[in-house]
Amino acid sequence: MDHAARTKDLEYPKLRHLEFFPVREGETQSVGLRDPQGLSEDILFLPPNVFYILQFLDGGHTRNQIAAEYLKRFGEILMPNWMDKFLADLDAKLFLEGERVEEVKKKLADEYRAWTVRPSAQAGKSYEADPEKLRQQIDGFFLSKEGPSKAPSENAGKAIKGIVAPHAELATAGPLYAWAYKEIREARTPDVFVILGAARGIIETLYACTEKDFDTPLGLVRTDHEFCRIFRETGGGIFFDEEIVHRKDHAIEFQTLMLQYLFGGKKAFTIVPILCSFSHLHFSHPDLTEQARRIPEFLEAFRASLATFGKDVCFIASGDLAHIGMRYGDPKPPTDFQFNKTMQADLTMLKHAETGDAQGFLRFIQREDDARRVGLLPPLYTMLEVMPKAVGTVLRYDRATVDQYNSTMTYAAMSFY
Repeated sequence: MDHAARTKDLEYPKLRHLEFFPVREGETQSVGLRDPQGLSEDILFLPPNVFYILQFLDGGHTRNQIAAEYLKRFGEILMPNWMDKFLADLDAKLFLEGERVEEVKKKLADEYRAWTVRPSAQAGKSYEADPEKLRQQIDGFFLSKEGPSKAPSENAGKAIKGIVAPHAELATAGPLYAWAYKEIREARTPDVFVILGAARGIIETLYACTEKDFDTPLGLVRTDHEFCRIFRETGGGIFFDEEIVHRKDHAIEFQTLMLQYLFGGKKAFTIVPILCSFSHLHFSHPDLTEQARRIPEFLEAFRASLATFGKDVCFIASGDLAHIGMRYGDPKPPTDFQFNKTMQADLTMLKHAETGDAQGFLRFIQREDDARRVGLLPPLYTMLEVMPKAVGTVLRYDRATVDQYNSTMTYAAMSFY
């Protein structure tokens, strides 16, 4: 590693895109940091005064300037040796941009490209690793009082074109997954499922495809290599460049698990796994114009590939709706009034999706400047743009409280016929 470059990285430190979450133990409050892309497995807990420093780790402030901002805010001097140790700790945990992170990214990307199968990343963590216990766990989602009833779907036997399922942990949103996948189980389904997942990390090309098959405790889920070949040849090659983001992201993994639960050993099927990462600002902000051209580029190549492929597909959009509360950047815990207002906004927004109106769905989020932080935007917008005309229905809507401060996420199950 070049010493001069390393010195510059630490002299003008820049924090990577990390997840923050508030934690309270008794009277003690702190903020946790973790890497959504999984380059680092570490979690770091900081007191509020130290967390204040992070906003200045933007690559434009020196260590001395950061210390001066701290002095201005708290009236205390940060000793140089403390600052050096703090930045070195962030760097060691791969929380800072720079050569060290780039080297790790390259190493992991090379390793990932050499794999033919993407191994399960969440078995034993987010869901049972033992196949029999896992089947019982998913059975429980369908049979719980929040899950779908045993009565047949009113669309049973019809040709299904798509579903929306949560992105949240299975243990949290399992019954909502069951509402969506009951439709797939009882409908007439094609043999190919295009899974569009909301990525947890940043993707420079905004979409990331992979040709890897997906391993699950219930068996291997095959990726449709024919479609991937067609997509590459039809202008989609660049969207395979960042396939490493699939390595730890659970958005596709949870959906493959549900599909294998439904069809494993009963019906042959393949998937097209795609992670999506863009915001409403990509459609309007001048600084994002160059990057935003990837969206129509992807949509055009994907539509053309579907036409060449010639087979029917079922789309799965995986993402959550609103994210409100201190965990997501709000200054205070949400009130009951905010919960109700959020629910009304979510359901009004989804009416655009029910009619297949991708632009109406996007404009709704733009009008409120994404105040609810809608995680479903990239996959659902994409699905509405490339899926054949269909009528959607919200099957179930729910929310989950995710910390001691009542921070809340909302999600829905939908079907399209």
